[in-house]
Amino acid sequence: MGALPDPPGAAWPQHAEGLSHKVVRAQAVAGMRRLGTDHLDVYYAHIEDRRTPLEDTVATFASLVTEGLTRVTGCSNHAAWRVAKAREIAKATGLPGFSCVQQRHTYLRPRPGAEFGANPHISDELLDYAREEPDLTVLGYSVLLSGAYARPDRPLPEQYDHADSGQRLEVLADVAEELGATRNQVVLAWLLRGNPPVLPVLGVSSVSQLDECLGALDLELDDELRHRLDNA
Repeated sequence: MGALPDPPGAAWPQHAEGLSHKVVRAQAVAGMRRLGTDHLDVYYAHIEDRRTPLEDTVATFASLVTEGLTRVTGCSNHAAWRVAKAREIAKATGLPGFSCVQQRHTYLRPRPGAEFGANPHISDELLDYAREEPDLTVLGYSVLLSGAYARPDRPLPEQYDHADSGQRLEVLADVAEELGATRNQVVLAWLLRGNPPVLPVLGVSSVSQLDECLGALDLELDDELRHRLDNA
């Protein structure tokens, strides 16, 4: 959820409407109207709303599933313990719970203490939780850092601009060269074949970019390459 109700154009997320029953349902209906469909395949709670009891939010999202308005629901930019608690509430009450979580994620690691505001980098705790929850799908956004892996004119976001990144970029370049692949493809393959696997959420502006990304599906990372990437 991320509408900007008052005033128009006000800063997000400070003026997000939250995850109340009224807002969640109204935005679902509005989304279907814009898309010209009678259901949504997946519907996300995009940022936390701690003003609304988590039990109420879980019940509201579950009602959309039981009524056939959305196939599955998920959450994004939530702390690991909030994801776990929401799913525990759903299981305890026999309701369909969040089945996917979408978080900022990429091969580079943010420097310690880096701030991302309402859109944090995925935590080790959330990844560890997902390993133990086979029915929870993890998706990653901002995975290619707006082209910074491939284009010298695109600087790294300042949260990733530190010594650790330099070492990992060197290994990434070496692995890409050995495989005859692009750095972007190696990053995507690293995500897809990780533990847990992470489905990248992609945004492309050309067919060639799409083709490049799809090439990651055929890229194999053996144990030795995976070890080098993980431990750079």
